[in-house]
Amino acid sequence: MKSIRNLLIILGLVALAASCQKPQPVVVIPEPTEYQAKRGNFTLDEQTILSFENIQDDATFTKTIREEYQKFFVHTPGLSEGKPSKGRYILFSVNDKEDDALGEEGYTLTVNAKSIQAKANTTKGLFYAFQTIKQLAYPSKLADAKEMLIPCLKMTDNPRFGYRGAHLDVSRHFFDTAYIKRYLDLMAAYKLNKFHWHLTDDHGWRIVIDKYPELTKVGAWRPERDSWDTLHPVQSDEPMTYGGFYTKEQIRDIIEYAAARYIDIIPEIEIPGHCSAILAAYPQFACDDYPYTVAVGPYWPPKAIMCAGNDGVLTFYKDVLAEVADLFPYPYIHIGGDEAFNDNWQVCPKCQARIQEKELADEFNLQQWLMNEIEVYLKGIGKKAIIWDDVVSDDMQIFSTILGWQGYDAARTAAKHGNDVILCPTSHCYFNYYQGDPDKEPLAMTGLITLDTAYSFDPMPSGLDKDAQKHILGAQANLWTEFINTPEQADFMLLPRLCALSECVWTAVDNKDYRTFLKKLEYHKPMLHKLGYNCHP
Repeated sequence: MKSIRNLLIILGLVALAASCQKPQPVVVIPEPTEYQAKRGNFTLDEQTILSFENIQDDATFTKTIREEYQKFFVHTPGLSEGKPSKGRYILFSVNDKEDDALGEEGYTLTVNAKSIQAKANTTKGLFYAFQTIKQLAYPSKLADAKEMLIPCLKMTDNPRFGYRGAHLDVSRHFFDTAYIKRYLDLMAAYKLNKFHWHLTDDHGWRIVIDKYPELTKVGAWRPERDSWDTLHPVQSDEPMTYGGFYTKEQIRDIIEYAAARYIDIIPEIEIPGHCSAILAAYPQFACDDYPYTVAVGPYWPPKAIMCAGNDGVLTFYKDVLAEVADLFPYPYIHIGGDEAFNDNWQVCPKCQARIQEKELADEFNLQQWLMNEIEVYLKGIGKKAIIWDDVVSDDMQIFSTILGWQGYDAARTAAKHGNDVILCPTSHCYFNYYQGDPDKEPLAMTGLITLDTAYSFDPMPSGLDKDAQKHILGAQANLWTEFINTPEQADFMLLPRLCALSECVWTAVDNKDYRTFLKKLEYHKPMLHKLGYNCHP
């Protein structure tokens, strides 16, 4: 009896110690919709079992979770179909009956001392639940604890916007596939789901097009210069050694990698401006006989523009887009439309003849006509167009999705017109701008977006009625790479501003709080460093 009584005392003390255990802080970014912290923690260690229920043969999901779990928690978990009969476990379960409140991307998370249970309508929601679980472990992970503590809680979480994106310009400077995957990993960690891949511009064409091999043979390469600001013209004896491109096999691999992380890839093919790389390879598409080369640095205004009066230009774009559409499964393709300076069109006989033929008012309407032709073509092959907001006007005949970079006015006009809109205004979303005192920062694009400015961004323009608000799909961060030529510098410019952007697009306005966000960053910034990312201090 005495031994039994002693055993009960010991068990009681153990239980008391567990109940008094200081809970881990909840350091999740983006801020969840709602949660209630409970007393105690779930202990995640080598004995933890990873369980799946009602996944409906989604082998990609289970494989990705197992691999990411092993990579982050540094041990191979035990596996179980459904709830295990004993031991601590993490269970991912798709709801038998759809929960309308969660939608496609929401999830619930219940953590107690014995289990973590994640439930969602889809595996996409469960994937985001897993990102939350990893972040809940950050305090223990930073302390290099062998056993990681996950705070007990009940959480319901779903996003404010369906489009939550990040953009990367690989034309000004080329980034290899290894970095593209690390970029996608970073997006996934913060529940971003659209990767805008800026593949073509004046400074390099980065995608193989079988029908036009000179695009990568010539258009992907330029002279290597010590500085982006070195502006003297390309010399005939300069070797074209700086650049690169992605093969179709590499792109398929990236698409598969992104899909496993529930990220859709939106390729961008610039039309009709930002085309020096095209004209260097195929000068017959220009309005004039100027000797175009792949651009080597900054310039303003850009001279290069494709000849809108040349039927061969339309054929070229359709051929290119057919191969792009065949490669990328996501329905949307970005077709540029920005900064198309039309000086050449004003003096080009073919362009002026096109204006007369189509009874257009001017060169701006000529661009709208050209973009509409491409828009209609894409629709015919089952794709949809995204276009920069430069094409927006009160009487536009374009019904593509508009990407608004020049502020809110064009976005309002487009939404009222009935176009879907994605926001990325230069005031808040251009992460190639300085983020601190320019005298103390590495060289960057002129402009200043501090962390608190990025966090203050609201993707919903004011002054829209409910019908127009439905056309605001979300927002994205843009990373133009004029002054960014290494992965380390790309990370430095992205982080932690990308964390702020993630709350702007996921978290309801009433749930955002900058002071709370900064406290969470005390864990995220060192963890990002630990994971190999170069985060701004």
